[in-house]
Amino acid sequence: MAPGRRSIAGNPIDPTWLYLYVRDMDTESDLPQDYEQIPWSHLVPPQKDRSLQLAAIAVAVIAIFLAIVFLMRRSPPVTPIVASTTAAPSVVEAPLPEAPVAVSPAPTTLLAGPRIYSEADLMAVLPPPGSDDRLLAIARAEWFVTDYFTVDGDGSLADGVNAVLPDVVDIPTTDGSAISYVEWARAVEVTDHRDGSFDVIVWFRTLVGDVEGGFARTDVRAVHVKLVTDEMGRLAIADVPAVAGFEPHGVAPSWPVDQIPPSEVATQAMSATEVFGEDAKLHSAGETAEGWRLVFLVGDASGLRFPVAVHIAP
Repeated sequence: MAPGRRSIAGNPIDPTWLYLYVRDMDTESDLPQDYEQIPWSHLVPPQKDRSLQLAAIAVAVIAIFLAIVFLMRRSPPVTPIVASTTAAPSVVEAPLPEAPVAVSPAPTTLLAGPRIYSEADLMAVLPPPGSDDRLLAIARAEWFVTDYFTVDGDGSLADGVNAVLPDVVDIPTTDGSAISYVEWARAVEVTDHRDGSFDVIVWFRTLVGDVEGGFARTDVRAVHVKLVTDEMGRLAIADVPAVAGFEPHGVAPSWPVDQIPPSEVATQAMSATEVFGEDAKLHSAGETAEGWRLVFLVGDASGLRFPVAVHIAP
């Protein structure tokens, strides 16, 4: 405090003291003053950069969304349970959501959702790797059956059959007094296996008899031919033919007959028989939901007449 200055606590309303205080203040203002330059930015509260924070929030939201989608796809489909008509199942719900729902035993029918096949399931129904030999297996089985059941006095056929079998068997031979000739052989079923083997069902018919007495056709028979793949990758006959079950035919419903077709229908059907034979004679006719069915007896070069059908659409 300057000399002669009185304390403000002494007499706050003394005019003399107030004058001296103001004078001293003016005197002190004449002294040199030092100013410090403070940037304005230091006086403003610092602002945080929120762009990084917003980017982090956006990334977190996207990650949560993708996780929800992934879990929804991984979760198994809900399979509805439909109670059968024989008994109605009673359902007891637990008081808390997390508690399991108890279902009383009752016959139910499950509506299965789409099945997801494994690689093993898909490979089980595919043909063996590199096995495109179904046609070859069919041809080989039909060829084998033809040679096996043909006995016409040519010993080379028996030798050829024994050459393709794993074990020699006693193939019959003939001196001409008994002849068996395979008229036709057709494969009707083929099953291929993963190991490269095939099971072929072959139907066939033979002509039997002798040269002097003539021949007669036998009933159609069926055999099972087993083929395997040898060490060189070739198809080979695994065994002699095995007896196979055979159902030759069924019986279809009868056709309507004994009806008189319109003249234009009969004329059109008669013209259609010309590509098959000659001298056709109308045998029977009947109208169905698909149109008219007419049966003609048509002759051919043998001099015989065979019944054939002609269908005329309405």
